[in-house]
Formats: sequence, C-alpha cells, structure tokens
Amino acid sequence: MLTAAERATVLAAGEGAPGAEPRTFPELFEEQVRRDPRALAVLSPDGSLDYAGLNDRAGRLARTLTARGAGPEDLVAVAVPRGVHALTAVVAVLKSGAAYLPVDLGYPRARLTAMLDDTAPLLVLTTRAADDPTLAPGVPRLYVDEEDLTAPAGPDPAASTDANPAGADRRAPLAPGHPAYVIYTSGSTGRPKGVVVTHTGLASLVRHQRDRLGLRPGTRVLQFASPSFDASVWELTTALLTGATAVVAPEERLVPGPPLADLVAELGVTCLLLAPSVLAALPADALPEGTDLVVGAEACSPELVARWSPGRHMVNAYGPTESTVIATQTGRLSGRTVPPMGSPVPGTRVRLLDTALRPVPPGVPGEVYLSGDGLARGYLARPGTTAERFVADPFGPPGTRMYRTGDLARWAADGELVYLGRADSQVKVRGFRIEPGEVEGVLAGAPGVGGAVVVARESGAGVRQLVAYVVPAAGARTRPEPVAVRAHAGERLPAYMVPAAVTVLDAFPRTPGGKIDVKALPEPRFETASAYRPPASERERILHEVFAEVLGRERIGVDDSFFDLGGDSVTATRLAARAHRAGLTLTARDIFGHKTIARLAEVARDTGPGAAAPRAESLVRLDADELDELEAQWGTTL
Repeated sequence: MLTAAERATVLAAGEGAPGAEPRTFPELFEEQVRRDPRALAVLSPDGSLDYAGLNDRAGRLARTLTARGAGPEDLVAVAVPRGVHALTAVVAVLKSGAAYLPVDLGYPRARLTAMLDDTAPLLVLTTRAADDPTLAPGVPRLYVDEEDLTAPAGPDPAASTDANPAGADRRAPLAPGHPAYVIYTSGSTGRPKGVVVTHTGLASLVRHQRDRLGLRPGTRVLQFASPSFDASVWELTTALLTGATAVVAPEERLVPGPPLADLVAELGVTCLLLAPSVLAALPADALPEGTDLVVGAEACSPELVARWSPGRHMVNAYGPTESTVIATQTGRLSGRTVPPMGSPVPGTRVRLLDTALRPVPPGVPGEVYLSGDGLARGYLARPGTTAERFVADPFGPPGTRMYRTGDLARWAADGELVYLGRADSQVKVRGFRIEPGEVEGVLAGAPGVGGAVVVARESGAGVRQLVAYVVPAAGARTRPEPVAVRAHAGERLPAYMVPAAVTVLDAFPRTPGGKIDVKALPEPRFETASAYRPPASERERILHEVFAEVLGRERIGVDDSFFDLGGDSVTATRLAARAHRAGLTLTARDIFGHKTIARLAEVARDTGPGAAAPRAESLVRLDADELDELEAQWGTTL
C-alpha cells in the first residue's frame, strides 16, 4: 500500500539521530572523575562520597574481584542493600570488566534461587548482615562491608592507576560489546528470563539524557527503582555518567505518597524517573519547580500531565529492557494532553511493521521493532527465545538484528509514535512488565490447582490489578483455598506479580472453538483468611468507609487484610490520604505493618482539632491545592 516515497518517509521517521561512539561504563565514569573529582557522587543516609572517593573505593574492590577471576563475559551477583556499598559494588563489578546481576533482597526466596541458579554467577557480592548462605550455596562470597575500601585517595585521585584498572589489569580487554548487566523480566513460558545488555548503548543513552534534560553537576537523581528493574540502570547512569549526584535512601523511605515527597524535599532531589501510578500518589507540592521529571513504564493520563508539567521539565519515555532502558522519548510536555511515545533516541531505529515485516503507512497500527546501539545481546542461555524475539533486520546492514517488542503503535502526523496496546498477552501493572503465563505456571503448581488463568482488570476504584482464576485439579477431594494459592504465589513471585484476587471456578468458560473465553470470566472474588466481623467502634466505622472507597468494595471485615482485599503500595497511599480527610492520620508504614481495620484503628492518630467526629460532616471544603492533589492521586478531573 506504500509508494516508494511513502516507504522512504516512514523509514526515515524511525531513524534516531546518530548515536554517540560506543564506550564502556568504566570509560564514561572515569571521564567524570577526571572532570571534577571533588563533585558529590553519592548522597546517602549511610554516608556520602565524591567522585574521587567512589572511584577509589570501587577501583580497590574491582582489583579484588579481578584477583578472584572476574572479567569480561563473567557475571557477578550484587546482593547489597541500598546505600553507598551497593553503588560501590556495581561500579566495581563494571570496572573489573564483568557484568552485574542486581539482586533485590526483597524478592521471594524462590525467585532469587531461580535467578541465581539460572545465571550461575562467578561471585556473590553482599554484606555480612544481608547474606543468606542457603542462596547459591556453592558460589563464593565477597563481603563489601569487610573490605578495606576507606583508605584516603592519593594526591591526584582522578589519575590513580590503582582506581582505574586498564586492559592489562583485567583478565581480558573490555570492549563495548561485552555484557554490562543482566536484568530478569517476566517469561511467557513460566520462567523469568535474563536479558543480557552490553555497554554499547550506554554512551548514546547518557548523551541524550544530558542534552534533553539539561543534566549537570549539582543535579540530584533519585535512585528509586528496584535494583532488579531496568529503570535502576537509567538512574545509575543518568547520575554517575553525567557528573550529577546519585541520591540513595533506605527502602522504607521510598513509599509512594507523603514519605517519598518528604524524602525529595529533605535531600533536594531534582531529577526522577517515576511510573505514572507512583506520580499520581504524590501530594500536590511534592516536586519543586525546575524538577526534571521522566515518566514511563505505563500510560500517563492527561490529568497527570496537566498537574505536573507546569514549571517542570516533564517528558514521557518508552523502552523495554531489551533496548537499554529508553528507545523513544518526547519533548517537554505541557497542558492536558495524552503524551505520545515520542521519537527515537539517538542511536536507535524504530520500525512499525505488519505481520510480513513490511512498513505500515502513517496512522495504521503496526508492531514496534527496535534496532540500533541499545539492542541487547539476547536472553541468557535461551537461544530459542532469543531467536524468536531478536530477528534479522531487513532494513539495516547485513548481520544486524531488531527486537520484536509486541507493542502496537502508529505514526502520528507530527512524526511521533502513539501507543495502541499489545499484540500478545503481556500486561503492565504499576509500571511492571508481566507475562501472565509465568504467573499461571506458578499458580498451577499450588496444591489442588488444576489450571490457572491470569488477567489484568480495573478494580472498582479504577486501579489496574492482576487477578487470577483457578480450577481444581482432576480428582481433587477439596477445592483450592484462594488465600493459600496467593500465599503459594507470594513465596515464589515478586509482590507486583502476585494476583490481588484468586477466584476458584468449577471450569473455565470456553468459546465454541474450545479456547478459554477471557471475556466471560466473572468478576473476581477477594477472599481473606478471617471470618467476617463488622466494625464496632467509631474509628473502625470510619476506616471501614475509607477501605470501601479506596478498594471499591463494601463487605469488609475489620480483621481482613488490606492486601488480601487487593490493596498494594499505591492504593495504600490513597488509603492514608482518605483517612486523613476523614480525621485519622495513618502512614503508609502503618498500613503495611498493621493491615487490618481493627489494628489500624488502634494506631491511628486524630488529624487535629475538630476532627473528633469527622463523620458528622456531610461536606468537606477543599481549597485549590487540595483539589489538585486529589485529582492527581485519582487520575481524574473532579
């Protein structure tokens, strides 16, 4: 359907600007050290380091790793709690030439075991307190907190040869094509898969972020994402490869909502990458004017753009792990608008193709294929899966490949991409990419379960959640217990992959062709382990109303867990905000620690004078700032 001229036009639209010359992470980092060795590199409650200090410590640790045999094509697991030690460990692994496997210590044990067994790392970098000897028991440990890394730098720390291992110091020369890190993503076959990403795309990514966001020394970049989520790579490189400061905080201070807002103000954060669902939970004045704000990982509503773009440099970014974090990015957003996916970043090519790999005309849906500097090597030890998703690029030089994302989009008249959905069953929940097949495989292994179907649905409160439907195993004497099935999943999957509800069916509804009829699945049923007990005290009645509003449910017992009823970290912040409006003060930490109406009624504090009988007021007067805050939190216009 395309003329030769039209075909040339759509192919040209997908060409990003020329990328930067590929360089390795150590080269780019050490360049920043030489530029300003006394600039602040890491700001953390457990200590701060300038670039010279971080370089010196990481260099010493890198030499220890090299002595232990680490080098290019090796993998070192980093299982270190957030803080200076964690960043030192990552930089040290990269300086040694090895690639790092980030290990989120909050993940379930079964998930960590699967990752470590799959990768068979050469070493595990950890701390004495955080180490679990039963994980990867045969792999040697190196305790970062017991290494002597605190000796002062020499007279010229920027030029210290001890801190900057070179080719002869490594087991083999390090090139941009060597792996830099491995990030695990959800797998459609029931097993997570490790994406092997090289150094090649880092220079282009960093140059683009520096130019587009105006990053400079003094910029403070929050390290918010889980280390096992590829957004953490953006946070690390955006800080340490531009001369900015990496701001690190303990996990408990990174709760979306007021706790995160307090942290941003206290540590002077000026640059963040957040999922829209996290941004929506922040109070109205959480981010000062001038903040560089990147949103990504899920769709951003026009209301959020209208609320957060004035006075801030707000952009929308898109990119899978398989393309070094970011593949497309918009210009500066403003007004009440649906943000597009943007245009290709330098060094990246985007193709919208039909099922025969032909370019589609402007305005016509096509599947997104990515190629260029940021393209990952593939999936660790999965040649079949790699060959399925990384295919030959018919539009590039011989031997080049492109990654089939599974995302659908169209070219807009202005040359930007507009996201349309998925070509497969993969879903996004709170910014996390989830293959339902992996969750279904785990649920099918629960006692008494004969099969499982997992889908993403909107809750009554408008929150996107993962829900599951299971059927009993053939010949089973008893039906599966939903609470037990969720507990089984919680022991094997990260929290964001555990279904909010498990509904037991006698059989799955099916189409005339015999396939499971997803559209005919009933509304999910939220089951709890507690017998129903109604609210008794005034505080319990207030909290019952707040629970019901936030969760979109009515029958809630005072002993029912907020999280068994479908709550999560984002809805917990909404619960705290609604409780405050009703006259009771709760923190997100209270909700995570106490969970039920009965226990929260005991720890809640009165909001202030005149709040003793909040239910007596049928109207609540809101000023403009409060109204803006509610609109941002709920993602709608009131």
